[in-house]
Amino acid sequence: MIKKLVCRNNMTIVLALCSIVAVLACLVAPISAGTDANVVIANVKPTKVLPGETKTLTVTLQNGGSYDAKHVTLNFQESQYISVVGSSSVYAGSINGWGSKDVTVTVHIAKGAPSGSYAIPVSCTFDQYYSAGGEAVTEAMPEVTYSIVLTITQGAIIDIADITPTELKPGELTALQFTIANIGSYPLEDMVFSWTEANGVILPVNSDNAKHISHIGVGESIVVEYLVAVDVGADAGLYQLDLTLEFEDERGGSRSMNTTAGIVIGGGTNFDVTLSESSDSQVSLYVANTGNNPAYSVTVRIPEQDQFTAQGSAASIVGNLDKGDYTIVSFEVTSAGPSAFGVPGPGEEGQMAEFSWEDRERLRTESSPRNSSMNQNLLVAIEYTDATGVRQTVEKAVPVQLQAASSTTTATAAGPGGRYTPGRQQSALNTTTVIGALLALVAIISAGVLFYRYKKRKAKNAVLTGSAREKNE
Repeated sequence: MIKKLVCRNNMTIVLALCSIVAVLACLVAPISAGTDANVVIANVKPTKVLPGETKTLTVTLQNGGSYDAKHVTLNFQESQYISVVGSSSVYAGSINGWGSKDVTVTVHIAKGAPSGSYAIPVSCTFDQYYSAGGEAVTEAMPEVTYSIVLTITQGAIIDIADITPTELKPGELTALQFTIANIGSYPLEDMVFSWTEANGVILPVNSDNAKHISHIGVGESIVVEYLVAVDVGADAGLYQLDLTLEFEDERGGSRSMNTTAGIVIGGGTNFDVTLSESSDSQVSLYVANTGNNPAYSVTVRIPEQDQFTAQGSAASIVGNLDKGDYTIVSFEVTSAGPSAFGVPGPGEEGQMAEFSWEDRERLRTESSPRNSSMNQNLLVAIEYTDATGVRQTVEKAVPVQLQAASSTTTATAAGPGGRYTPGRQQSALNTTTVIGALLALVAIISAGVLFYRYKKRKAKNAVLTGSAREKNE
Protein backbone atom coordinates (compact mmCIF):
# COMPACT_ATOMS: atom_id res chain seq x y z
CA MET A 1 0.00 0.00 0.00
CA ILE A 2 2.75 2.32 0.98
CA LYS A 3 4.73 1.58 -2.22
CA LYS A 4 1.72 2.45 -4.37
CA LEU A 5 1.37 5.85 -2.64
CA VAL A 6 5.04 6.64 -3.15
CA CYS A 7 4.90 5.73 -6.82
CA ARG A 8 1.79 7.81 -7.29
CA ASN A 9 3.51 10.89 -5.72
CA ASN A 10 6.59 10.43 -7.88
CA MET A 11 4.47 10.34 -11.02
CA THR A 12 2.78 13.59 -9.96
CA ILE A 13 6.10 15.30 -9.49
CA VAL A 14 7.36 14.07 -12.86
CA LEU A 15 4.25 15.28 -14.62
CA ALA A 16 4.60 18.71 -12.95
CA LEU A 17 8.21 19.03 -14.01
CA CYS A 18 7.31 18.11 -17.57
CA SER A 19 4.64 20.76 -17.63
CA ILE A 20 7.09 23.40 -16.43
CA VAL A 21 9.63 22.39 -19.07
CA ALA A 22 6.98 22.59 -21.76
CA VAL A 23 5.97 26.03 -20.67
CA LEU A 24 9.59 27.20 -20.61
CA ALA A 25 10.11 25.74 -24.05
CA CYS A 26 7.19 27.73 -25.35
CA LEU A 27 8.62 30.90 -23.83
CA VAL A 28 12.17 30.42 -25.07
CA ALA A 29 11.16 29.73 -28.64
CA PRO A 30 9.74 33.19 -29.35
CA ILE A 31 12.69 34.91 -27.64
CA SER A 32 15.17 33.07 -29.70
CA ALA A 33 13.10 33.85 -32.76
CA GLY A 34 13.13 37.67 -32.00
CA THR A 35 10.52 40.43 -32.60
CA ASP A 36 10.02 42.58 -35.64
CA ALA A 37 11.57 46.05 -35.81
CA ASN A 38 9.07 48.82 -35.12
CA VAL A 39 10.16 52.45 -35.61
CA VAL A 40 8.10 55.07 -33.79
CA ILE A 41 8.50 58.78 -32.99
CA ALA A 42 9.12 58.98 -29.25
CA ASN A 43 9.63 62.77 -28.83
CA VAL A 44 9.74 66.13 -30.65
CA LYS A 45 11.42 69.34 -29.40
CA PRO A 46 10.33 72.10 -29.49
CA THR A 47 6.62 71.90 -30.06
CA LYS A 48 5.81 75.65 -29.72
CA VAL A 49 6.56 77.92 -32.66
CA LEU A 50 5.75 81.46 -33.72
CA PRO A 51 4.29 82.80 -36.95
CA GLY A 52 6.91 83.90 -39.43
CA GLU A 53 9.83 82.07 -37.82
CA THR A 54 12.01 79.23 -39.10
CA LYS A 55 12.64 76.52 -36.51
CA THR A 56 14.81 73.38 -36.32
CA LEU A 57 13.02 70.45 -34.72
CA THR A 58 14.73 67.50 -33.04
CA VAL A 59 12.83 64.23 -33.66
CA THR A 60 13.64 61.21 -31.48
CA LEU A 61 13.06 57.81 -33.21
CA GLN A 62 12.81 54.58 -31.20
CA ASN A 63 12.96 50.94 -32.36
CA GLY A 64 10.34 48.98 -30.41
CA GLY A 65 11.51 45.56 -31.66
CA SER A 66 14.50 43.25 -31.10
CA TYR A 67 15.52 43.17 -34.76
CA ASP A 68 17.62 46.02 -36.11
CA ALA A 69 15.97 48.63 -38.31
CA LYS A 70 18.00 49.72 -41.32
CA HIS A 71 17.59 52.32 -44.04
CA VAL A 72 15.18 54.31 -41.86
CA THR A 73 13.78 57.25 -43.84
CA LEU A 74 11.25 59.88 -42.71
CA ASN A 75 9.10 61.76 -45.22
CA PHE A 76 7.51 65.00 -43.93
CA GLN A 77 4.47 66.42 -45.59
CA GLU A 78 3.46 70.09 -45.55
CA SER A 79 0.47 71.44 -43.66
CA GLN A 80 -1.50 74.66 -44.27
CA TYR A 81 0.85 76.90 -42.28
CA ILE A 82 3.97 74.73 -41.76
CA SER A 83 6.43 73.72 -44.45
CA VAL A 84 9.79 71.89 -44.48
CA VAL A 85 12.87 73.90 -45.36
CA GLY A 86 15.08 71.96 -47.77
CA SER A 87 14.43 68.27 -48.52
CA SER A 88 11.27 66.82 -47.04
CA SER A 89 12.94 63.39 -46.84
CA VAL A 90 15.25 62.79 -43.83
CA TYR A 91 17.48 59.70 -43.79
CA ALA A 92 18.05 58.27 -40.28
CA GLY A 93 20.23 55.22 -41.14
CA SER A 94 20.12 52.26 -38.77
CA ILE A 95 18.57 51.86 -35.32
CA ASN A 96 19.54 48.82 -33.25
CA GLY A 97 16.93 46.66 -31.59
CA TRP A 98 15.35 48.45 -28.61
CA GLY A 99 17.52 51.46 -29.44
CA SER A 100 16.80 55.14 -30.30
CA LYS A 101 18.23 57.88 -32.50
CA ASP A 102 17.75 61.67 -32.99
CA VAL A 103 17.29 63.36 -36.34
CA THR A 104 16.62 67.03 -37.15
CA VAL A 105 14.29 68.74 -39.59
CA THR A 106 13.87 72.48 -40.28
CA VAL A 107 10.39 73.92 -40.69
CA HIS A 108 9.03 77.38 -41.49
CA ILE A 109 5.82 78.78 -40.03
CA ALA A 110 3.80 81.06 -42.28
CA LYS A 111 3.73 84.72 -41.25
CA GLY A 112 -0.03 84.84 -41.13
CA ALA A 113 -0.53 81.60 -39.23
CA PRO A 114 -3.19 81.90 -36.53
CA SER A 115 -2.77 80.51 -33.06
CA GLY A 116 -3.53 76.83 -32.58
CA SER A 117 -2.18 73.27 -32.80
CA TYR A 118 -1.29 71.86 -36.20
CA ALA A 119 -0.31 68.29 -37.21
CA ILE A 120 2.45 67.54 -39.71
CA PRO A 121 1.92 64.14 -41.43
CA VAL A 122 5.03 61.92 -41.44
CA SER A 123 5.60 58.54 -43.13
CA CYS A 124 8.45 56.18 -42.27
CA THR A 125 10.04 53.42 -44.37
CA PHE A 126 12.69 50.93 -43.14
CA ASP A 127 14.00 47.37 -43.39
CA GLN A 128 14.50 45.00 -40.52
CA TYR A 129 17.63 42.88 -40.17
CA TYR A 130 18.10 39.63 -38.27
CA SER A 131 20.01 36.31 -38.45
CA ALA A 132 18.28 32.97 -39.15
CA GLY A 133 20.17 29.65 -39.27
CA GLY A 134 23.46 31.50 -39.42
CA GLU A 135 22.39 33.62 -42.37
CA ALA A 136 21.67 37.38 -42.42
CA VAL A 137 18.15 38.25 -43.40
CA THR A 138 17.02 41.76 -44.56
CA GLU A 139 13.32 42.18 -44.77
CA ALA A 140 11.32 45.19 -46.02
CA MET A 141 8.73 46.40 -43.53
CA PRO A 142 5.42 48.04 -44.31
CA GLU A 143 5.35 51.85 -44.39
CA VAL A 144 4.36 53.44 -41.09
CA THR A 145 2.45 56.74 -40.91
CA TYR A 146 2.07 59.06 -37.97
CA SER A 147 2.16 62.84 -37.31
CA ILE A 148 3.85 65.37 -35.10
CA VAL A 149 1.89 68.22 -33.54
CA LEU A 150 3.20 71.78 -33.30
CA THR A 151 1.50 74.64 -31.43
CA ILE A 152 1.60 78.09 -33.02
CA THR A 153 1.46 80.94 -30.48
CA GLN A 154 1.18 84.67 -30.97
CA GLY A 155 4.49 86.45 -30.27
CA ALA A 156 3.59 90.16 -30.26
CA ILE A 157 3.77 91.63 -26.73
CA ILE A 158 3.96 95.42 -26.46
CA ASP A 159 4.88 97.40 -23.36
CA ILE A 160 4.75 101.15 -22.66
CA ALA A 161 8.03 101.04 -20.82
CA ASP A 162 8.33 104.71 -19.80
CA ILE A 163 6.64 108.11 -19.92
CA THR A 164 8.70 111.26 -19.30
CA PRO A 165 8.31 113.66 -17.73
CA THR A 166 5.86 112.41 -15.13
CA GLU A 167 4.71 115.94 -14.26
CA LEU A 168 3.49 118.78 -16.50
CA LYS A 169 3.04 122.45 -15.62
CA PRO A 170 0.04 124.57 -16.63
CA GLY A 171 0.73 127.06 -19.41
CA GLU A 172 4.08 125.51 -20.38
CA LEU A 173 5.16 123.67 -23.54
CA THR A 174 6.74 120.32 -22.70
CA ALA A 175 8.30 117.49 -24.74
CA LEU A 176 6.28 114.45 -23.69
CA GLN A 177 8.02 111.16 -24.53
CA PHE A 178 6.60 107.60 -24.67
CA THR A 179 8.98 104.62 -24.77
CA ILE A 180 7.36 101.67 -26.59
CA ALA A 181 9.08 98.28 -26.18
CA ASN A 182 8.55 94.98 -28.01
CA ILE A 183 9.04 92.37 -25.29
CA GLY A 184 7.52 89.56 -27.34
CA SER A 185 9.15 87.24 -29.84
CA TYR A 186 7.66 88.64 -33.03
CA PRO A 187 8.80 91.83 -34.80
CA LEU A 188 6.22 94.61 -34.99
CA GLU A 189 5.46 96.29 -38.29
CA ASP A 190 3.46 99.34 -39.38
CA MET A 191 2.43 100.54 -35.95
CA VAL A 192 0.30 103.61 -35.19
CA PHE A 193 0.50 105.03 -31.67
CA SER A 194 -1.95 107.61 -30.34
CA TRP A 195 -3.16 109.03 -27.03
CA THR A 196 -6.04 111.13 -25.75
CA GLU A 197 -6.90 112.98 -22.54
CA ALA A 198 -10.64 113.04 -21.91
CA ASN A 199 -10.86 116.54 -20.42
CA GLY A 200 -8.90 118.24 -23.19
CA VAL A 201 -6.56 119.77 -20.62
CA ILE A 202 -3.46 118.23 -22.26
CA LEU A 203 -3.19 118.65 -26.03
CA PRO A 204 -0.47 118.10 -28.66
CA VAL A 205 1.02 121.19 -30.31
CA ASN A 206 2.15 121.42 -33.97
CA SER A 207 0.94 117.88 -34.71
CA ASP A 208 -1.95 115.52 -34.15
CA ASN A 209 -2.02 112.78 -31.52
CA ALA A 210 -1.01 109.89 -33.84
CA LYS A 211 2.52 108.77 -34.74
CA HIS A 212 3.48 106.10 -37.28
CA ILE A 213 6.19 103.55 -36.40
CA SER A 214 7.50 101.42 -39.25
CA HIS A 215 9.30 98.69 -37.29
CA ILE A 216 10.23 97.53 -33.78
CA GLY A 217 12.36 94.40 -33.64
CA VAL A 218 12.19 91.73 -30.97
CA GLY A 219 13.65 93.09 -27.71
CA GLU A 220 13.92 96.61 -29.12
CA SER A 221 12.22 99.86 -28.10
CA ILE A 222 11.52 103.24 -29.67
CA VAL A 223 10.80 106.71 -28.23
CA VAL A 224 7.83 108.66 -29.57
CA GLU A 225 7.80 112.38 -28.72
CA TYR A 226 5.04 114.98 -28.69
CA LEU A 227 5.17 118.69 -27.94
CA VAL A 228 2.25 119.22 -25.55
CA ALA A 229 0.69 122.15 -23.74
CA VAL A 230 -1.37 122.15 -20.55
CA ASP A 231 -4.32 124.50 -20.17
CA VAL A 232 -3.30 127.48 -18.06
CA GLY A 233 -6.44 127.06 -15.97
CA ALA A 234 -5.97 123.34 -15.33
CA ASP A 235 -6.38 122.15 -11.76
CA ALA A 236 -3.45 120.35 -10.22
CA GLY A 237 -3.83 116.58 -9.90
CA LEU A 238 -3.54 113.20 -11.63
CA TYR A 239 -4.91 112.90 -15.19
CA GLN A 240 -5.54 109.75 -17.24
CA LEU A 241 -4.07 109.26 -20.69
CA ASP A 242 -5.79 106.69 -22.94
CA LEU A 243 -3.16 105.00 -25.13
CA THR A 244 -3.88 103.06 -28.34
CA LEU A 245 -1.52 100.88 -30.39
CA GLU A 246 -2.51 99.55 -33.81
CA PHE A 247 -0.14 97.13 -35.54
CA GLU A 248 0.09 94.35 -38.08
CA ASP A 249 -0.13 90.94 -36.42
CA GLU A 250 1.46 87.63 -37.37
CA ARG A 251 -1.37 86.74 -39.74
CA GLY A 252 -0.88 89.97 -41.66
CA GLY A 253 -4.08 91.43 -40.23
CA SER A 254 -4.59 94.51 -38.06
CA ARG A 255 -4.67 94.36 -34.29
CA SER A 256 -5.04 97.02 -31.62
CA MET A 257 -4.07 97.30 -27.98
CA ASN A 258 -5.60 99.78 -25.53
CA THR A 259 -4.13 100.77 -22.20
CA THR A 260 -4.02 103.73 -19.82
CA ALA A 261 -1.35 105.75 -18.04
CA GLY A 262 -1.40 108.49 -15.44
CA ILE A 263 0.35 111.85 -15.61
CA VAL A 264 0.46 114.61 -12.99
CA ILE A 265 -0.31 118.27 -13.61
CA GLY A 266 1.79 119.91 -10.93
CA GLY A 267 0.65 122.50 -8.43
CA GLY A 268 3.93 124.38 -8.38
CA THR A 269 4.41 128.01 -9.32
CA ASN A 270 7.23 130.45 -9.99
CA PHE A 271 8.38 133.70 -8.43
CA ASP A 272 10.12 136.87 -9.52
CA VAL A 273 12.26 138.65 -6.91
CA THR A 274 13.61 142.16 -7.54
CA LEU A 275 15.29 144.79 -5.41
CA SER A 276 12.96 147.52 -4.14
CA GLU A 277 15.48 149.63 -2.24
CA SER A 278 18.61 149.19 -0.18
CA SER A 279 20.69 151.12 2.33
CA ASP A 280 23.84 150.43 4.27
CA SER A 281 22.18 147.63 6.27
CA GLN A 282 18.61 147.13 4.99
CA VAL A 283 17.36 145.46 1.80
CA SER A 284 13.75 145.57 0.61
CA LEU A 285 12.58 143.06 -2.00
CA TYR A 286 9.56 142.72 -4.28
CA VAL A 287 8.34 139.08 -4.32
CA ALA A 288 5.76 138.32 -7.04
CA ASN A 289 3.94 135.06 -7.88
CA THR A 290 4.48 134.88 -11.65
CA GLY A 291 3.32 131.27 -12.08
CA ASN A 292 -0.10 129.80 -12.85
CA ASN A 293 -0.96 128.38 -9.44
CA PRO A 294 -1.50 129.95 -6.02
CA ALA A 295 1.20 129.64 -3.38
CA TYR A 296 0.17 128.94 0.22
CA SER A 297 2.03 129.67 3.47
CA VAL A 298 4.80 131.57 1.71
CA THR A 299 7.98 132.25 3.67
CA VAL A 300 10.86 134.34 2.28
CA ARG A 301 14.24 133.46 3.74
CA ILE A 302 17.84 134.68 3.42
CA PRO A 303 19.89 131.46 3.48
CA GLU A 304 23.51 131.23 4.55
CA GLN A 305 25.79 132.44 1.76
CA ASP A 306 29.29 133.79 1.18
CA GLN A 307 28.51 137.40 0.29
CA PHE A 308 25.85 138.44 2.80
CA THR A 309 24.67 137.75 6.33
CA ALA A 310 21.18 138.44 7.66
CA GLN A 311 21.14 140.32 10.95
CA GLY A 312 18.32 139.42 13.31
CA SER A 313 15.56 137.34 11.69
CA ALA A 314 16.54 135.67 8.42
CA ALA A 315 12.95 134.73 7.47
CA SER A 316 9.75 136.67 6.81
CA ILE A 317 6.31 134.99 6.75
CA VAL A 318 4.23 136.34 3.87
CA GLY A 319 1.13 134.11 3.91
CA ASN A 320 -0.72 133.20 0.69
CA LEU A 321 0.07 134.65 -2.74
CA ASP A 322 -2.37 134.09 -5.58
CA LYS A 323 -0.99 134.06 -9.11
CA GLY A 324 -0.19 137.64 -10.08
CA ASP A 325 0.03 138.88 -6.47
CA TYR A 326 3.16 140.42 -4.96
CA THR A 327 4.46 141.61 -1.60
CA ILE A 328 7.45 143.51 -0.16
CA VAL A 329 9.76 142.03 2.47
CA SER A 330 12.69 143.70 4.22
CA PHE A 331 15.80 142.30 5.89
CA GLU A 332 18.74 143.68 7.83
CA VAL A 333 21.66 142.49 5.69
CA THR A 334 25.37 143.12 6.03
CA SER A 335 28.26 142.08 3.89
CA ALA A 336 29.81 138.80 4.97
CA GLY A 337 33.09 139.67 3.18
CA PRO A 338 34.45 143.18 4.00
CA SER A 339 36.85 143.05 1.08
CA ALA A 340 33.84 143.34 -1.23
CA PHE A 341 33.70 147.01 -0.26
CA GLY A 342 37.33 147.65 -1.12
CA VAL A 343 38.46 147.13 2.48
CA PRO A 344 40.72 144.30 3.66
CA GLY A 345 38.86 141.72 5.67
CA PRO A 346 40.17 140.09 8.86
CA GLY A 347 41.92 137.34 6.92
CA GLU A 348 43.61 139.85 4.60
CA GLU A 349 44.99 142.17 7.29
CA GLY A 350 48.18 140.18 7.72
CA GLN A 351 48.75 140.04 3.97
CA MET A 352 48.22 143.80 3.55
CA ALA A 353 50.67 144.50 6.37
CA GLU A 354 53.45 143.07 4.23
CA PHE A 355 53.05 145.93 1.69
CA SER A 356 54.51 149.39 2.09
CA TRP A 357 52.32 152.40 2.90
CA GLU A 358 52.50 153.60 -0.70
CA ASP A 359 51.52 150.16 -2.12
CA ARG A 360 48.59 149.83 0.26
CA GLU A 361 47.30 153.28 -0.63
CA ARG A 362 47.64 152.52 -4.36
CA LEU A 363 45.76 149.20 -4.06
CA ARG A 364 43.00 150.87 -2.05
CA THR A 365 42.70 153.71 -4.59
CA GLU A 366 42.48 151.27 -7.52
CA SER A 367 39.87 149.05 -5.88
CA SER A 368 37.58 151.80 -4.55
CA PRO A 369 36.13 152.92 -7.93
CA ARG A 370 35.52 149.35 -8.93
CA ASN A 371 33.79 148.38 -5.67
CA SER A 372 31.72 151.56 -5.57
CA SER A 373 29.44 150.11 -8.30
CA MET A 374 29.98 146.37 -7.77
CA ASN A 375 26.89 144.18 -8.22
CA GLN A 376 26.69 141.07 -6.04
CA ASN A 377 23.93 138.48 -5.95
CA LEU A 378 21.88 138.12 -2.79
CA LEU A 379 20.49 134.57 -2.60
CA VAL A 380 16.81 134.49 -1.60
CA ALA A 381 14.84 131.29 -0.83
CA ILE A 382 11.04 131.20 -1.18
CA GLU A 383 9.32 128.34 0.63
CA TYR A 384 5.65 127.61 -0.09
CA THR A 385 2.99 124.89 -0.21
CA ASP A 386 1.82 124.15 -3.75
CA ALA A 387 -1.70 123.37 -4.96
CA THR A 388 -1.21 119.63 -4.32
CA GLY A 389 -0.17 120.18 -0.70
CA VAL A 390 3.54 119.58 -1.26
CA ARG A 391 6.06 121.91 0.34
CA GLN A 392 8.35 123.47 -2.30
CA THR A 393 11.41 125.73 -2.27
CA VAL A 394 12.46 128.14 -5.03
CA GLU A 395 15.78 130.01 -4.91
CA LYS A 396 16.44 133.30 -6.67
CA ALA A 397 19.59 135.43 -7.01
CA VAL A 398 18.95 139.18 -6.69
CA PRO A 399 21.66 141.64 -7.85
CA VAL A 400 22.47 144.14 -5.06
CA GLN A 401 24.57 147.27 -5.77
CA LEU A 402 27.13 148.09 -3.12
CA GLN A 403 28.01 151.75 -2.43
CA ALA A 404 31.56 152.83 -1.66
CA ALA A 405 30.34 155.40 0.87
CA SER A 406 29.33 152.59 3.20
CA SER A 407 32.97 151.60 3.46
CA THR A 408 33.83 154.66 5.53
CA THR A 409 32.10 153.13 8.53
CA THR A 410 34.07 149.91 8.38
CA ALA A 411 37.34 150.85 6.67
CA THR A 412 40.77 150.31 8.27
CA ALA A 413 44.06 152.05 7.62
CA ALA A 414 47.63 152.31 8.93
CA GLY A 415 50.47 154.76 8.64
CA PRO A 416 53.94 153.84 7.53
CA GLY A 417 55.16 150.99 9.67
CA GLY A 418 51.94 150.92 11.73
CA ARG A 419 49.17 148.30 12.22
CA TYR A 420 45.64 148.38 10.88
CA THR A 421 43.23 149.83 13.44
CA PRO A 422 39.47 150.02 12.76
CA GLY A 423 38.31 153.62 12.32
CA ARG A 424 41.79 155.05 12.06
CA GLN A 425 41.48 156.10 8.42
CA GLN A 426 38.31 158.05 9.17
CA SER A 427 39.99 159.84 12.11
CA ALA A 428 43.01 160.73 9.99
CA LEU A 429 40.82 162.16 7.26
CA ASN A 430 38.76 164.19 9.75
CA THR A 431 41.90 165.58 11.47
CA THR A 432 43.43 166.66 8.15
CA THR A 433 40.20 168.42 7.18
CA VAL A 434 40.01 170.33 10.49
CA ILE A 435 43.66 171.39 10.34
CA GLY A 436 43.23 172.62 6.76
CA ALA A 437 40.18 174.64 7.73
CA LEU A 438 41.98 176.22 10.71
CA LEU A 439 44.99 177.13 8.58
CA ALA A 440 42.70 178.73 5.99
CA LEU A 441 40.95 180.72 8.73
CA VAL A 442 44.26 181.90 10.21
CA ALA A 443 45.42 182.96 6.75
CA ILE A 444 42.23 184.94 6.15
CA ILE A 445 42.48 186.66 9.57
CA SER A 446 46.17 187.46 9.01
CA ALA A 447 45.43 188.92 5.62
CA GLY A 448 42.69 191.05 7.13
CA VAL A 449 44.95 192.35 9.90
CA LEU A 450 47.69 193.22 7.44
CA PHE A 451 45.22 195.00 5.17
CA TYR A 452 43.83 196.99 8.13
CA ARG A 453 47.32 198.05 9.22
CA TYR A 454 48.16 199.03 5.67
CA LYS A 455 45.08 201.27 5.40
CA LYS A 456 45.73 202.84 8.81
CA ARG A 457 49.38 203.61 7.99
CA LYS A 458 48.41 205.11 4.65
CA ALA A 459 45.87 207.39 6.31
CA LYS A 460 48.41 208.52 8.94
CA ASN A 461 50.98 209.30 6.28
CA ALA A 462 48.42 211.37 4.41
CA VAL A 463 47.74 213.48 7.57
CA LEU A 464 51.43 214.07 8.22
CA THR A 465 52.00 215.12 4.66
CA GLY A 466 49.17 217.66 4.88
CA SER A 467 50.53 219.23 8.10
CA ALA A 468 54.00 219.62 6.62
CA ARG A 469 52.57 221.36 3.56
CA GLU A 470 50.71 223.90 5.78
CA LYS A 471 53.86 224.80 7.76
CA ASN A 472 55.80 225.45 4.59
CA GLU A 473 53.16 227.83 3.36
